Amino acid sequence: LNLSNSLKKITHFLGLDNDTLEGNKKYFQPIEIDDGQGMSCSEEMTSSLPLSPQPGQDPTVFFLPGLEAVPLHKQTTIHHMKQPETQSKNDGANSKYQFYRGCPRNCPCNRLWKSSPIAETNSPPIRLTGDIEALHQNFHIIRKELQQLVSYKDHFVPFDTQVYSNVTESSHTSSHFDTKMKKPSWSSIYLYHQGLRRSETCNKYFPQTTLLIESKCPHRMAGKCGLGSVYFSKLDPNIKVMEHCGPTNVRWRCHIPLVVPNAKRFHKRGWESRSHLRVGRPDVNEQIVEWEEGVPILFDDSFLHSALHVRTTADKGADESRIVLIIDFWHPSLSEADRTALGVLYPPGL
Repeated sequence: LNLSNSLKKITHFLGLDNDTLEGNKKYFQPIEIDDGQGMSCSEEMTSSLPLSPQPGQDPTVFFLPGLEAVPLHKQTTIHHMKQPETQSKNDGANSKYQFYRGCPRNCPCNRLWKSSPIAETNSPPIRLTGDIEALHQNFHIIRKELQQLVSYKDHFVPFDTQVYSNVTESSHTSSHFDTKMKKPSWSSIYLYHQGLRRSETCNKYFPQTTLLIESKCPHRMAGKCGLGSVYFSKLDPNIKVMEHCGPTNVRWRCHIPLVVPNAKRFHKRGWESRSHLRVGRPDVNEQIVEWEEGVPILFDDSFLHSALHVRTTADKGADESRIVLIIDFWHPSLSEADRTALGVLYPPGL
């Protein structure tokens, strides 16, 4: 993906000279990645992916057109099956064919899911770094540090009550909370807030989690740009985070579910989820995904999205909250030069 025109607009706004642009010219070329199977994927691999702007995508602060844009990203997986008997007999009785599930193989999200087994010479943001896989593999370490903290003191700080609402289980209708309510219903513990590291929290309570993020997640936005954060998000029972769009489409947001009470019930149409994330415009491109402990969710929060966690007195652990680790990643198609320019335009602590 060639973003040189967009980057020139940014650097012109910042007052950077042409020599700076020329020095970063190598980053403006179509990105080539290695899919770990000997195939080199470049510009033609992104031609079929939808580009921004898309329906339901309305970031509130900064918008960069021309980036790949789908509401929800699922890891590409390869599956093998025996070929049907109607296939050519020359293939043999035990011959197999493969098919793919999840996002297309050419989707930039694959640079975040797993690391590349092949050494590459490209700049770090272009590598298949496996940021999300590192978080997934160390899920138990992250959850253990969180549980150790909340076992003796609840450090969660509530969000503004205007951005979430109470949901009645019977109808899923909502009403805003009284601002005098003592117990927070959607709350957070920040490791990085608007790009700035909260060192006391990181060092005192989450040293292993912080080390993991800072050493294994080179695509992380926090610490480099004010549009990115890292935090624990707690959603108490019967709470809905209202529909909203994030600040920018140059980031993708990842949830690492740490505590997810069973929130399904049997309906006449089958099992119905009462704890999920919705992303996209309804009846157009909306995707619904349930949280499962340890299973990462990657989505573009510049699309309209909301979150729901419903429990009833009949549920086991009816008062249990849903807790996820949220980390913001750069859009994988952005080059190092693009990210540097955006970091100057929106510095940490913005």
